[in-house]
Amino acid sequence: MPASEGAVGPATRKRPSSLDEKRSDSRSNTVPSADDSTLPPDVLSRASWARVRWPGGAILDTNLPARIDEPVHAGSIFKLVVARAALAQGLVTARTRFVCPRRVEVQGRRADCVHPDLGRPLALDDALAYSCNHFFVRLAERLDRAGLTETLRRLSSGAVLITGEPAMPWMALGVEGPRAGMRTWARIALAAMAVDPDEPEGSAMIRRGAARAASEGTAVALADDTSYTLAKTGTTMGDSGVQEGRVVAWRPESAEAIVVRAPGVAGRDAARIARAVWDAATVSDEPRVRVGRTRDASDTDPAGRVDDLPLEAYVAGVVAAEGEQDMPSVALQALAVAARSYAIAPARRHTRDGYDVCDTTHCQVLGAATRWSREAAAQTRGVVLALGDTVVRVPYSASCSGVLSSPRELWGGDDATLTRTGPDPVGHTVDNWQGTAAADALYAALKEAGYRGDVLRGLRVVARTREGLPSRIALDGLAPAEIDASTFRHIVGRRLGWDVLKSHAWDVTRVGVGYRFTGRGKGHGAGLCLRGASVYAARGSSLTQVMSTYVPGASLISTRDQVVVRVPSQLMASAQRLRKETRALLAGTRVRLRVFTPRLVTIEVHPTVASYQRATGRAWWTSASTRAVAPDHRRTQADASVPRFRIDVAPRSNGALTAEALTGVLRHELVHVLTGPLLVDAPAWVAEGLATEGGRLDTSTREPSHVAGPCPSDALVVQPGSLETMRDAYARAGACLNAALPGGLASWRTLVAP
Repeated sequence: MPASEGAVGPATRKRPSSLDEKRSDSRSNTVPSADDSTLPPDVLSRASWARVRWPGGAILDTNLPARIDEPVHAGSIFKLVVARAALAQGLVTARTRFVCPRRVEVQGRRADCVHPDLGRPLALDDALAYSCNHFFVRLAERLDRAGLTETLRRLSSGAVLITGEPAMPWMALGVEGPRAGMRTWARIALAAMAVDPDEPEGSAMIRRGAARAASEGTAVALADDTSYTLAKTGTTMGDSGVQEGRVVAWRPESAEAIVVRAPGVAGRDAARIARAVWDAATVSDEPRVRVGRTRDASDTDPAGRVDDLPLEAYVAGVVAAEGEQDMPSVALQALAVAARSYAIAPARRHTRDGYDVCDTTHCQVLGAATRWSREAAAQTRGVVLALGDTVVRVPYSASCSGVLSSPRELWGGDDATLTRTGPDPVGHTVDNWQGTAAADALYAALKEAGYRGDVLRGLRVVARTREGLPSRIALDGLAPAEIDASTFRHIVGRRLGWDVLKSHAWDVTRVGVGYRFTGRGKGHGAGLCLRGASVYAARGSSLTQVMSTYVPGASLISTRDQVVVRVPSQLMASAQRLRKETRALLAGTRVRLRVFTPRLVTIEVHPTVASYQRATGRAWWTSASTRAVAPDHRRTQADASVPRFRIDVAPRSNGALTAEALTGVLRHELVHVLTGPLLVDAPAWVAEGLATEGGRLDTSTREPSHVAGPCPSDALVVQPGSLETMRDAYARAGACLNAALPGGLASWRTLVAP
């Protein structure tokens, strides 16, 4: 029995019912529980489903399409129709509450509620989120049949009608009454979830219930803090007497919906199938990384096997191996960005070997992904480091020695200006270490690497970097007679173990029958210092601040964003820089707000205030205006679904528009670009409060606001009348936003339908 829907007792049952389930059904060995991370392959293969573009309805992918269009009862999905009808008839308001007695009996048949006890009377959004049978049976007792028929006719555009005299309570639970294919029920459910301008309060309650279903209720398998999801599940008993789960789910940010009909499982398991289908679609769109498993190499197979992995799965595996669970989330995000950039940068080390990267410290160590490493990958999806539009490979190490070195000096690496050199600006502890190597073992390791000679007579540092780290090592008695410090460390590490030379910051002393190495830090000490990043992140710094500190020569970008900049002639010289800064701001804001669907953004910097006002209709004292642009249907279907925005920027009153001033304006407006598509049903103070707080100087800390006064009205936010009034309204909106999101800006989606 699904843990969120009811059961009909067997005593007086006259016909199969969607609620005729035994409590053990959803806990059997053949049907996975909601806590299982995987579904048996046969459950997935037997499920009928369709991914569709929504709004629109174009099919993106499907499985067993003929079966999904067979006429069936909707099950609890029909509760959305009942909710719309009850709102239209004035039977439900924001104040309506019903106490659920758990035991529900209708016409001698049981329809008990088994949802969690919320410890309070249930409102409409509670009832939708947890599919409370009692709530909808109570509504059915007062619902006008003609009004319900009209609501269904309107939501289905006349495709589905109520005929005959089905019992209202059972029809309200989707057990009796009209039958239709699941794609038709999906269109009806999606129409019921849509914003209704004639009933804004009611549609907000329905959307809130559908969102809660996906985040905590019957469709909790779809929970995802990087996507706003609306869902409704249902369970019916098919004509053959086999239980069937249904779900309709919608992700407005990606303009996709999914409908599932799955035999042998309950509605909450249908939601798990929907999640699996969506996850598979996401993976199929990702770049692939060929990983040489050199750690598994053997004498008979010196190359090892090659695994072809989805990019984000690879990133999660690298973060698990190179990072630590107790690192602050921003530091793990920085590691994820560095790992992703390394994997897809054009210059790849092992192309001639038939793969892109190896799985050792020569490239990036790859381990088994964990919950926290997958979160770091998901929270930075698609974000990389780049020079212009070119992704760059940036080195990183566990702990620098307090001094950052240039990759070029250490191993002849990348552009010397890409990463910071000199003293690490982030004060953090540096561990000292000591390692030893027997002379014969060291000689054997060097000989295996191709160095010639009968004996290693001595080992000396003969050149150092500007920061004092070894760069060239003399090998007395061998040929070649010198080796660069990076190559030497890798030879020693691979043959003698990585505890002998833990970092590039070391000195060597001849002792007894070998050599003693003393040093500090861990890793090569170039580029991103993970210990320093952790300290910086713990102080409240953002991903952008961490990366700009350690990698000042590169910028964050999202690989799927497109930014076009148009400026007056006097600013043409700065257009490229403005585009670069905009892409970096957009990528950093994405991570803070966890929005990863692509955007097409056009920025128009106007030459005059009059030009700006003609384009926007805004007052002369406003700085910018952001608006959505209609999709270009001449593009491919995928591109046409990408949200398009235009940002109009006004010149300063004195005609000058500095880069600093423009950056501040864009920080605010880019929050609207990322959040605007979801906030159409929210009060205006939510949108402007989010832009005000999210557009502050890029930091993950927020100072408590002491602005007095209630949340500003929509009229005051949209038409403030003066600059002073607007500033006050925005400040109060920001204060309200902070109060509503004590957990931080990343939870902003909870305010989509407040």
